[in-house]
Amino acid sequence: MILFLFSGAFSALFAVIAELATFSFLSPSGVGTDLWRIDTVTTPFVVLLVSFFFVAVIEESAKFLVLARQLDRTGDADRLFSGIPFGLGFALTEAVMAVLTHDGTSVPLSAMVGIFILHILTATAYGSVVGTASRLRTGTVLVIGILIHLGYDTVLALI
Repeated sequence: MILFLFSGAFSALFAVIAELATFSFLSPSGVGTDLWRIDTVTTPFVVLLVSFFFVAVIEESAKFLVLARQLDRTGDADRLFSGIPFGLGFALTEAVMAVLTHDGTSVPLSAMVGIFILHILTATAYGSVVGTASRLRTGTVLVIGILIHLGYDTVLALI
């Protein structure tokens, strides 16, 4: 299980690199501001929503692909419970990055709890379908994970 914890952390780091690469080309002015406080962002909300969509797709795809590869390599029969330490590793890495990049202000507790719930929930869902279900069902679970992530980020920005 420790392997899945580290794989989740690796997946989060990979997602950050992919996000930085993507937003270095697509970032509108103002996205570098504090997205926890939507009232301080001068970028139109539609542009922020598209940015949130890219973040959700990148993070959830990275999580899904690394978890699928790890499950394939280990042949772990307990796929459902392998997603829990994987999601925990992903969430811990994201939480540390959120704290480090928050410019001395505290990250809201609700955001921190949401990070853990979101990533453990989606990784567990992915673990339950990877390699055991039809492609349609697996794709559907991935799309639902992306939509949940998009919804979480959007709600967090509006609060």
